[in-house]
Amino acid sequence: MSSRKHKIERKNLGTSPGTLQYIGLPLDNQIKITRIDFTLEGHQKKIIQNYSEASPSTTGITWLNIDGIHKPEVIAEIGRLYQLHPLMQEDILNTLQKPKFEFFGENTLFIVLKWLEYNPHTREVEPEHVALVLGPSWVLSFQEERSRDIFEVIRKRIEAGAGKTRQNGADYLLYALADVVVDQYFRVLDCVEENLDRLEEALFKNAEQKHLEEIYTVKRELGVMRKVVTPLREITLSLSREAPLNGQSLISANTEIYLRDLYDHINQVNETVELYRDQMTSLMDLYNSTISNRLNNVMKVLTIISVIFMPLTFVAGIYGMNFEYMPELHWRYGYPFAMGLMAVMVVIMLLWFRRKHWL
Repeated sequence: MSSRKHKIERKNLGTSPGTLQYIGLPLDNQIKITRIDFTLEGHQKKIIQNYSEASPSTTGITWLNIDGIHKPEVIAEIGRLYQLHPLMQEDILNTLQKPKFEFFGENTLFIVLKWLEYNPHTREVEPEHVALVLGPSWVLSFQEERSRDIFEVIRKRIEAGAGKTRQNGADYLLYALADVVVDQYFRVLDCVEENLDRLEEALFKNAEQKHLEEIYTVKRELGVMRKVVTPLREITLSLSREAPLNGQSLISANTEIYLRDLYDHINQVNETVELYRDQMTSLMDLYNSTISNRLNNVMKVLTIISVIFMPLTFVAGIYGMNFEYMPELHWRYGYPFAMGLMAVMVVIMLLWFRRKHWL
């Protein structure tokens, strides 16, 4: 669902900081809370029906995934169980919040990301609000909508015991969730690249007004991606550098390596976005050049036609003066001679134009 198709009302002016108010698209879906407790030896999955079942486990790692954030009372109850700061809960409920990361105390790390989805019908990039909270032995993930569980691949990986998720701590799980979001950016960029190639080919064949509108659409969507991706560079870099210096050292040395790899991926995405933005400028120049060449061709044809008719008009003007003493007016072959003269003049000019490579 594209948030730009609906107006999202911001928080009322003067509202006290930490006031829980959902800011986003109007939704009436039932919020789904999934809990997974896992260790190296095994895992346990449960759909939460009672908030008392959502408390963090005393053994192993707890991952609580909340699909839907449109009910502040649900977020408030989760915040009470995990002792989340009111300002953190406020940012979780605000889908307009830009990507950020922040430490709350010595044992809680908060990250805001944006999941991106490419709509092939409207060719728009549709963002979805995602918030991640890391504790000593637990991770909370909040998704804006329930239309798609974006972390299903991580859940299947844990259930299958594949990969390194069950072999590491909660910090690695946080990295894995963020990595899924960043990988999605590459998929979106692939779709944007296909659209750019299609546009470039169409502009070479026959540039039209609709292509100009599509160029501006792609340029706007790349701007959306830039706003989402650019802050992640500083977030990931700061996270890997500053976290070990924080009291409880939520990020282990092993996970730092993966965070640096994630930083490289984010750099690639950012560079690709900038490259495509430059390509949009080239497409605009190509469109203007194509339209200009088409106009020049039209003007060339009209000019040639005008030049051809100039001597014909001259001949017709002479014999249209109706003077009394003009021998050709009373000549039996006067009319065929005049028409033949005009035809010869046209042929001579066409041959000359062709020799000059104007035709």
